[in-house]
Amino acid sequence: MKKVIYIIGIILVIIVGLIFYMNTGKKENKDVTINIADLASKMKEQDLFEDTLEEIDKDTIIKNYGFDGNKIKNIVSYVGTGATAEEILVVELNNKSDLNEINNQITQRISERKEAFANYLPQEVYKLENPTLKVTNNYIILSVCKDSEKMNSFIEDYLKNL
Repeated sequence: MKKVIYIIGIILVIIVGLIFYMNTGKKENKDVTINIADLASKMKEQDLFEDTLEEIDKDTIIKNYGFDGNKIKNIVSYVGTGATAEEILVVELNNKSDLNEINNQITQRISERKEAFANYLPQEVYKLENPTLKVTNNYIILSVCKDSEKMNSFIEDYLKNL
């Protein structure tokens, strides 16, 4: 009988440990608030862009992507001069239910830009083929730069430290 209780105790300790381990570090699933202007600015400061990026106004961004402005709570974007495909886009949506629609519009724009750059500046297409595109809570984060892996790591670290 003592052996059975001992085994059950060990099993319970293992289960509790596994539950704790599985829930550790899952900050992404929690509701976080991102200062999108700060994030976009810090993304721009990374040494991952060959072009000079300039901020563009909210109305222009919404028009360029074809977004429904009523679904956008806040938006920040930096774009290059046109000599590269580089850009940063950080979107905060009013409702999580609109994530798929807005994400699809971003993906569509990337595809359209790939086609345009294939004829215009083919050496830029690799950036569009490997964008950093992250969705977390009601935010979408996009970066088109020369090293998407480094940008992805930067964004992951930024989000972990919120």
